[in-house]
Amino acid sequence: MAIIKKHILGTLQGSLTNVVFRVRNGKLVAYTRPSKQKISKSKAAVNTRNKFALTVALAKTINADDILSKIWNHSKVKATNGYQKIIKYNSAFTESHSLTDKNVITPEGIIINNVEVSYSDNLIELIINCNKLKKELLKATKLFSLVYLWNQEDSNKILKSKAGFSLKLYKFNLLEIDSRSSLNFMIDISLQNKPHYDNGIIFIAMVGEKNNKFFWSSTFSNKFL
Repeated sequence: MAIIKKHILGTLQGSLTNVVFRVRNGKLVAYTRPSKQKISKSKAAVNTRNKFALTVALAKTINADDILSKIWNHSKVKATNGYQKIIKYNSAFTESHSLTDKNVITPEGIIINNVEVSYSDNLIELIINCNKLKKELLKATKLFSLVYLWNQEDSNKILKSKAGFSLKLYKFNLLEIDSRSSLNFMIDISLQNKPHYDNGIIFIAMVGEKNNKFFWSSTFSNKFL
C-alpha cells in the first residue's frame, strides 16, 4: 500500500495494470491488485471447505433464533461474538461430509439425557420423562429441536464440492412442567425431507429464564435415520 502525494496524479480512483487506487480518509491510496488464486480441488481441500460450510450453516441456523443467539453471546466460549462462539465450539465435531451427534445447539449446561426419540413416516416423536429432569429444568419454558438431514457420501469416491443437507430449527413453548408426567412432541419433517435424505440427527435442548437470566440444558442428540 502506498499513499499518493497530492497533485501528482490529480483526482484518480480506479485501477491501473496491477495497481488499484482508492480514496481513503481523504487521501489517495495505491494498493497492489491481489493475484488470482486457483481453488484447489484436492480431496483434502474439498473436505476442509465442506467441513467449514457445514459448521457455518449450523451456526447461522442457531444464531437466527433470538434466544439461542443471546445464550451463546453470554456463554464462556472465548470468541468475539455469539456467532463466532458457535462456529468455534462446533468446528471440532463437524466432519468433512456431515455434522455429528457431538455437535451442539447450546453451550454446556444442565444435563438432559432422558429423551426418547422414535421415527416413522416422516414423523419424529419426542418423549421426555419429567420425573428424571433436573429440578432446574422443570422451570424451562422452551424446547428447541434442530433436525439435520443429509445423504452420506461414499468415502471411496471423491467428495462433492458442496455437501447436500437440510437444517431446520423447531421450537415449542412449554407450560408448567409436572414432574409426574412426560412431555410428548411430534415433528413432521415431510417438507424438510425433500428430496429424500438417508441420514438424520435431531439436536434437543431446553431453555428457561430466571431473574432475567437464561438457563439451559446441554444438547441431547440422537441419530434417527
